[in-house]
Amino acid sequence: MTDPSHSMVTLTAGALVLELAPQVGGIIVGFRHGNTLIMRAPDRAAIAGGSPRAGASWPLVPYSNRIRGGRFPWRGRVVELEKDELSGPHAIHGHGWRRPWTAHDVTPSACTLRQSQAADGFWPFDYEARQSFALTPQGFTLWMSITNTGKEPMPAGLGHHPYFHRPADVRIRVATSEYWEADAEIIPLRRLPVPPALDFTAGRAVNDVKSDHVFVGWTRPCTVEWPSARLALDIDAATLYGRLVIYVPPGQSFFAIEPVSHDTDALNRPQDDTGMRTLAPGESLQGEMRFTVRSL
Repeated sequence: MTDPSHSMVTLTAGALVLELAPQVGGIIVGFRHGNTLIMRAPDRAAIAGGSPRAGASWPLVPYSNRIRGGRFPWRGRVVELEKDELSGPHAIHGHGWRRPWTAHDVTPSACTLRQSQAADGFWPFDYEARQSFALTPQGFTLWMSITNTGKEPMPAGLGHHPYFHRPADVRIRVATSEYWEADAEIIPLRRLPVPPALDFTAGRAVNDVKSDHVFVGWTRPCTVEWPSARLALDIDAATLYGRLVIYVPPGQSFFAIEPVSHDTDALNRPQDDTGMRTLAPGESLQGEMRFTVRSL
């Protein structure tokens, strides 16, 4: 159902509720099981005021995470991206969350969001992006795509940035192979084996970890467990999403687990295997991720 007063779309299936805000960057406002939060609680007043950061998750289109200084080399020139209050010192999280999306094919449990963008100062390439959500009583799938609608090749990546509810007992379990050590501005320095302090293979209490890292190579699914709520969430994704960002800020009521297609600041390391793709005019990049809720 669509709430015209706030341009919200609410999907329901069984006990699950998934709320979307197409006009506010195509974000996920919230995801819950009955009255139990799975993704973090949204700031609804801030969302109504147009802030995508106030939601539970946002699309990472056409790149994930940071681009150092908002500049990168591209086919013989240097691209300088505009920055604003969403950016900070670096361009961050792409272009998609900065602009409205439109809702299509809305049913009680499914919806497609579309965004067609002409080149501007925040991204100097034309593209069309889509997010298709399908909710069942067991969880939801999210199919994403981006198509180069311009006349020149375009760099491209995909991902989503879900923040999760963080009670004291929440745990993460996922096996990863390597991670990027980062500097104080969260720009990658070195790709290294995962150290014991960041090893989630056997499961770790979120409150015992501090992380803002890109992990390279992860074994599906990544599982989040809320023992007191007797719920778990399995996060699965297509091979396109070869990286997993795990962000656990100390002292906060949330944490993030982000399936993404490429490394942070990938556009400034074109000689490396970063996962960033180049799309020819008319070419698309696409892939699905799945969020499955189950009882513990």
